[in-house]
Amino acid sequence: MNVVSLFGSELRRAREGLGWSREQLAEEVKFSASLVEKVEVGNKFPSEAFATEADKALSTDGFLSRIRLHTLKQDVVPEWFRAWPDIEEQASVIRLFAPLVVPGQLQIEDYARALLGDEDQVAARMARQHIFVQDKPPDIVAVLDEAVLHRQIGSRDVMYRQLKHLTEVSASVQVMPFGADTYLGVDGGFSLVTVDNREISYVDTPARGFVLDDPEVVTQLVRRWDHLRGEALPQRQSQERIVEVAEQWNT
Repeated sequence: MNVVSLFGSELRRAREGLGWSREQLAEEVKFSASLVEKVEVGNKFPSEAFATEADKALSTDGFLSRIRLHTLKQDVVPEWFRAWPDIEEQASVIRLFAPLVVPGQLQIEDYARALLGDEDQVAARMARQHIFVQDKPPDIVAVLDEAVLHRQIGSRDVMYRQLKHLTEVSASVQVMPFGADTYLGVDGGFSLVTVDNREISYVDTPARGFVLDDPEVVTQLVRRWDHLRGEALPQRQSQERIVEVAEQWNT
């Protein structure tokens, strides 16, 4: 049994021990029944909030939260990245710049699988998308280099469905066109989140990522973000470009 499935099996054991249905548990923890099912069968990695609420509802005295922590320690999620999903859950605004691949928050499962290969890591990545259905979801704005739309990850069908997803997801997605002048940011992707009126950043490098909250560094990234968004196509034109490229993948 993999470590993600371990959490799910223990969650199911505790739920069934009380004679509850998945719908009853979902009502108690304020998450959807479909999410409860996905966590139980090992297709979704639970967020910290989910584990905490499940412990309260099922009176498991922190047991599920400890399993979740154990899961993280098994390198399903790299140590340097472990704090970031919880920061995202608290965010009111998330801004993303992606020069290479679709950001994890906006990936479909098959796209993530083609990138990662490991099912535990795929489940952990998909769990981050709980932010879209939480009580107060953040506003998400993403700028993608146009190369992201053309770089094949997985099959042509995966690319088609991934790009269609970008037009349907609850996020504002803008495209940096091929014809744009050289722009700040080509050296790597980054994220900016607003939590309690404070900016925190996550910066990608070839070796690893870094969570940064130094005011000077964050200010530089905010300026870079403003420049990038100003150079990108407006949202309507971006949507048209994404649809156009999606149809190319569908032929």
